[in-house]
Amino acid sequence: MIKVDIDKSNNHFCGLKVTGHANSDEYGKDLVCAAVSTLAQTLCNSVEEVGNVPEEQMGLEIKEGYLKFSLKEKCQSDEVDIMFKMFVVGVEGIEATYPEYVKLRIKEVQGHVKNF
Repeated sequence: MIKVDIDKSNNHFCGLKVTGHANSDEYGKDLVCAAVSTLAQTLCNSVEEVGNVPEEQMGLEIKEGYLKFSLKEKCQSDEVDIMFKMFVVGVEGIEATYPEYVKLRIKEVQGHVKNF
């Protein structure tokens, strides 16, 4: 199962962690995994390119079955929130269609979260 954890602080999105594999099909043919991975990587790229948040300030970590980043308070913005909301809409659509393979959780945290 793919777990998508999103943190919010003071009504701004501040972190993302995606872990696991959908295992909805054999390796290389898993469309659920590919869809979530594409959304997550597009969010990271958008925050960097459109939101003007340098990768080094995101604490970005990507490896097999794992993607994580967190935003310092100074990097949080309404523009970045819109990107996160678009990501959430995409993941919610996948979760609604494939609930046995994807779980989305959004939680409010107190203060800034350095790393999940």
